[in-house]
Amino acid sequence: MRRNYFSSLILIAVLQPALTEADSASSTDIRNAWLAFSNAKGEPALIRGNVEHPTANEIFRVIPDPGAGVLDEERLQLGFELFNEKRLSRDGSVACNSCHIGLLGGVDRQPVSFGVANARGTLNAPTIFNAALNFRQFWDGRSLSLQEQALQPIQNPAEFDHDLDGALAVLRSLPDYVQSFNKLYPDGITADNLANAIAYYETMNFTGISSPFLRMVEGEQNELSRRARRGQRRFVEVGCASCHNGINLGGNSYQQLGVAADWYNGDRVPGEADQGLFGRTGRERDRHVFKVPTLHSVANTGPWFHDGSVTSLQQAVDQMARHQSGRYLENQDIDDIVSFLRSLGDSVGLIGDCAVGGNYGVSLDCDVKRRTAEPNQATELPSLEFPAPEVLDSQHAKAYAAALQRTTEAPRRILAEMQRIRTGEVAHYDFLQYEHIEMLRHARALSFPPATSSKERRETLMSQATQWQQSAVQYELKIANFLRSHAVSLNAKLNYLDLLRAFSLGVDEDMHGVLAQAQIAVRNYYAQPSESNRSHLERATLALDSLDFNPDRIRELRHQVQMLVNTAPSLQNMQKL
Repeated sequence: MRRNYFSSLILIAVLQPALTEADSASSTDIRNAWLAFSNAKGEPALIRGNVEHPTANEIFRVIPDPGAGVLDEERLQLGFELFNEKRLSRDGSVACNSCHIGLLGGVDRQPVSFGVANARGTLNAPTIFNAALNFRQFWDGRSLSLQEQALQPIQNPAEFDHDLDGALAVLRSLPDYVQSFNKLYPDGITADNLANAIAYYETMNFTGISSPFLRMVEGEQNELSRRARRGQRRFVEVGCASCHNGINLGGNSYQQLGVAADWYNGDRVPGEADQGLFGRTGRERDRHVFKVPTLHSVANTGPWFHDGSVTSLQQAVDQMARHQSGRYLENQDIDDIVSFLRSLGDSVGLIGDCAVGGNYGVSLDCDVKRRTAEPNQATELPSLEFPAPEVLDSQHAKAYAAALQRTTEAPRRILAEMQRIRTGEVAHYDFLQYEHIEMLRHARALSFPPATSSKERRETLMSQATQWQQSAVQYELKIANFLRSHAVSLNAKLNYLDLLRAFSLGVDEDMHGVLAQAQIAVRNYYAQPSESNRSHLERATLALDSLDFNPDRIRELRHQVQMLVNTAPSLQNMQKL
């Protein structure tokens, strides 16, 4: 990697003059090269938003306003129409809003969704609300952004059951769509522009819902009930926030279902749809590993989990505590946490109301007139003007050099964010995932150098782009390994401390001394998982056996030690990448 880094610096230094030399490339070549580069790079992820806010490094963060800049109302309207356009499906029966219904919390409230010809899907439809803040899309994270995600349902046999060429042909046959696309995009109706419009609508209209919890994070007083505040505290104390943290209270890591106790047993038998990340990587350690879902508006998005198998929030909390934390929570704890989860939703009943918009800042006409033009009546309109070829080529060269530099800096930035997480300086995973997203999207863009590059230079750049893209893919798995181990270790430490707090109620001074030693031991081992600290932790835990504590709770305590011992030592090597 070090050799790649320095060779990249050399390329950056010589790239600008090499790419702006006079060449035989046509204006069309220059334009197409620039469009391919821009589409591959995409836009920065919203997951990093509000870095100056006081909550920036905390467990829970405020949601950024995606419409803080100038709102593109025409693109928003086009995206709205495409989101509701059933003619993108093979038989004209299914649209995006068939499964992602605003008034139902951005889902369809079915265990799994149904597509054309009533084809049955295999996974529960995730909510579209705040999906733009996720580090990946889909349960297995196979799409980097909403723009990538938008095209996949069209081609899925269980959803739209269409092909991209056919869907684009439908749009090109309709004059209103041709006019809208040509007005907004220099190259008119393309797959990239179709995805861009849909993603823009989803981002602008379904990001930033209001809720009592979010208003409290913003500093407003008395937004949460006493029970919800208790639930928030217990949510953190029993380790829920080890996975559900950051802007989206989730959506920023992959985690295994059944860390503390097997999820699949005699009552549950895994099917093909339950393989999770394993289906992408083929790594056994990724079996039953899924993207952690967001919890914003979670009370409105049941049934829950990737298979829609859980039908109540109480059941969801109880199952997660048992299978992810190795804890059997008291009913009051479960009810308090559920009260907190309900505070994460829209309290005024306007979720998904298209007269208001998900972020309460966008106003749409809910009665958009349906397009009725007959096919083959479209009128070609002139595309938007590009800058002069030499200007566009120079712009491309500068952007390419910047992308190359950003890619070469990524490993150092990723390592720095991992260290900040491990030391507790940052209590969420958003910034780490943002750095990897930046690496991946800039590395992808490197496959599209300026058209005026010489043949030899292009071959060199393309070869290096391939290397960086392969490296970026590897980093996704390295980060996944790190965050899974970190989450399990943190969860175990927190539950160990929580059990000690429960033991400390009503005990004498001598017992307090034994508990204090155990508290020091678990913190020391979590911070530095050495053999000596491990021995100290095991001795401190063993000393609790002689005291008159609930044996079931002692077993839970030992389980936390085992999870710590199984995961904490590997974190030090992972941080070295």
